[in-house]
Amino acid sequence: MLFVSTIFNRGTLKLVLALIIPIVIVWAFVYSQHQATVEVKKFKEEQQANPTANQVTVSNYELKEVDDSNHIRWQLLASEGTADQSNQGVMLKEVKVEYFDGPTVKMCLHAPQGLANETNRYVKLSGSEDNPVLAEGEAGKSRLSAKVVELTKKNQFVASGGVNIVWPEVAKVTGLSASGTIDGSELGNLRIVGNTHAEIVVK
Repeated sequence: MLFVSTIFNRGTLKLVLALIIPIVIVWAFVYSQHQATVEVKKFKEEQQANPTANQVTVSNYELKEVDDSNHIRWQLLASEGTADQSNQGVMLKEVKVEYFDGPTVKMCLHAPQGLANETNRYVKLSGSEDNPVLAEGEAGKSRLSAKVVELTKKNQFVASGGVNIVWPEVAKVTGLSASGTIDGSELGNLRIVGNTHAEIVVK
């Protein structure tokens, strides 16, 4: 009798586990989508509370993109985000953008200000000659600085205004503009144009 009860309990346990697993997966997917759009909802709530306001500002603004496995592909953090109700743009202050490979940050960009489109995930980071946009790969494998860096789909970027790209102990390249992809901790498919100058480090 104990043997039959044990088999029944094991069978019941397997059935319960088989039902729980897809429920957990669906819950995780729904939760990640909620997190990815949480700032949009905050703006809508602020707009409803202040229907006559032309702009709505929130502190600690966040925008992110996750894959089908609920892993973060990239995330944008800013000390402040101001949405203009007349367009899709959010003006940003003190911006940081991180690109991930699993749980590891592979590329990080910093900018004093920027602009983000919550619909198509287009991001434009802006700086100045004295305080440029900076991008650095994991462990300093590659570094980029420029006055403006635009981030688009499929990890593509366009940098302009005093572009400097450095591979420590390898080479340094400067130019007026550059385009390529952010591939892990490296800058790939690079195309640098306008007054280009390269310095190769000879060991």
